[in-house]
Amino acid sequence: RYNGRDVAIKRAQIAGAHCVLGSATPSLESLVNCTQRGHYKLVKLPKRVMDLPMPKMRLVDLRQDEKTRDGRRLLSSELTNQLKNVLGRGEQAILLLNKRGYSNFIFCSGCKHSLKCRNCDTALTFHKRRPSRPDILTVTGKHKQSGYAICHYCLAKTLVPQNCPLCDRKMIMIGVGSQRLEEELSRKFPDARVARIDSDSMAGKDYYKLLNDFSKGQIDILAGTQMLAKGLHFPNVTLVGIVSADTSLYVPDFRVNERTFQLISQVAGRTGRSEKKGLVVVQTFLPDQPAIQFALANDFDGFARAELVHRRACNLPPYWRMAAVLIRGSNYEKLQLACESIRNSIDGIISRNSLKAEIRGPMPAPISRIQRLYRMQIIVEAPDAGIIRRLFERLRSAQAFKGSVQVQIDIDPVNLL
Repeated sequence: RYNGRDVAIKRAQIAGAHCVLGSATPSLESLVNCTQRGHYKLVKLPKRVMDLPMPKMRLVDLRQDEKTRDGRRLLSSELTNQLKNVLGRGEQAILLLNKRGYSNFIFCSGCKHSLKCRNCDTALTFHKRRPSRPDILTVTGKHKQSGYAICHYCLAKTLVPQNCPLCDRKMIMIGVGSQRLEEELSRKFPDARVARIDSDSMAGKDYYKLLNDFSKGQIDILAGTQMLAKGLHFPNVTLVGIVSADTSLYVPDFRVNERTFQLISQVAGRTGRSEKKGLVVVQTFLPDQPAIQFALANDFDGFARAELVHRRACNLPPYWRMAAVLIRGSNYEKLQLACESIRNSIDGIISRNSLKAEIRGPMPAPISRIQRLYRMQIIVEAPDAGIIRRLFERLRSAQAFKGSVQVQIDIDPVNLL
């Protein structure tokens, strides 16, 4: 495992070259490096190209909006009205919803049964398709012919029963996805030309051709996932709608605030890129969440200061370094024994060499089973990279990773899933 940014920095160091990192929302690691390391230099660009103003930011509390508070609609009254205005002026809009599929939870309201992957510890996502045949009948009853359920981790697919196999009540769809957003847009704006960009819709299609069509004005509304957030320049886009700003906040990872701020800021930058003024409508069920509030105020410095206080208090990156040891195996009992052995080896090395480090685990990974392999984690934190390097050098020399399990070491992990 490696981070492409860090590899670029190291290659530049070896070659005696300069490495230029450019971002409107730099990582907190890069920001702290600029203040603590002499060979880093921070250069600020306080103005947009051509001195254009930043787009106006408007918050919509989904709990208070009559159309969205019950979860049946994705577009609030405010966002719907703004889309009408934009389309009426012959301008374009980009809508972001960072979830694929149609619905991310297939559920029975009677007995609470839900469709889960047999290979992974995760719920299946419903992906819609155009009906091409009558409802499918199997020994378990009728199944929906309008789509299938898929696991986004092992890619297993299954039919979706119309009625619950346990209590025979109707199965319902809960949650949101980019397919459902596209469907709602087409229903509310039947005359608008709508296109969707995500990894599903782009499979086997020309991504750049679609962007070229949008640039030529042949598409009115472009909806999709974070593929839309970076690097796109369309002067006629005057509205960006963030359909669910808090989606990534529910992931169990210490970087969720940083990722939420970055995503909102980056997609907001897709509008107001000409003399036409831009507007960003941010929809959320968590309007008081600090990362969302800082993004609305376009206050990166304020966000960074607040977030770094928490990181320092908890000994998290960028102040301490981290390594994640992921141990996988098909036999849970053998996996537990292997994890205990690895943890004992780590504790012994730390004690014998008087290393300063904090160890958490072994503990189940946030997704405790993927592709029929059980997953456990050991998290190692230390005040500098040298300690982690010495620890893992000795751990490998001790051959602590032998056995019937798979071990994956991730230094400076990007996420902990």
